[in-house]
Amino acid sequence: MVSNVPMLTRFVIALVLTLVGALPVAAAPTTPAVSPAAAPLQFYVFSFTDTPAVEAAQDVVIGALAYDLQVDPAVDGIVTFQADGWYSGEALLRDFGTALLDQDLALIRTDPGVYALVPRANAPMLMARGGVVMRLAEPVTARPTLGPDDQALAPADGDPRWWEGAVGALMIFLAGAASGAAAWVAGSTVWRRANARQVQMVAPLLRLTDQRTRFETPVEAARLDPDLVIPRFEDRR
Repeated sequence: MVSNVPMLTRFVIALVLTLVGALPVAAAPTTPAVSPAAAPLQFYVFSFTDTPAVEAAQDVVIGALAYDLQVDPAVDGIVTFQADGWYSGEALLRDFGTALLDQDLALIRTDPGVYALVPRANAPMLMARGGVVMRLAEPVTARPTLGPDDQALAPADGDPRWWEGAVGALMIFLAGAASGAAAWVAGSTVWRRANARQVQMVAPLLRLTDQRTRFETPVEAARLDPDLVIPRFEDRR
């Protein structure tokens, strides 16, 4: 029987060389871009209590910030919003947009300096076109405090785990490929042995015996029962 181990070894080596050649080259670390200067803060005072949402949006977006505002004709509702302090234009719009969301309305930035006031149900359509809903950021859940033992086991921030990188993916793939190849070789061996046993089996010998009834005396010489003898009549012609 010809062994498949050398062929399998050559296949695995060729596969490893191919995958190693395909690994991306680690890029040199680049200097992070310097963030632009923060927007200037201004002092705003707004007090809306059960005010029509269209009027409040016009006062904030157009009157205070001098941006363009497009109002959906389906907008119909009131809003309550209070602002008293220093805000950037972005922060003020997000705070006001959060108050609108509570009334099933949405303030969406469709283009730089252009905003739209629509019912909340129509927001996904504008978001699919690249619109951004103006709302406050969701609070981030704080991580639980780790003990000394947990901190030793926990990976450092920004340090990926070994199985998340290209080398880890390659090792996992090779382990799976080796397991599959071993299963294939074992299955082939069992199949060949089963076929060899089937060929080596000898056909069973057939013993022929005479099954005819044997009589101790010939039938002609046996005594005939007169009651069972059929009479014969002579032909008198």
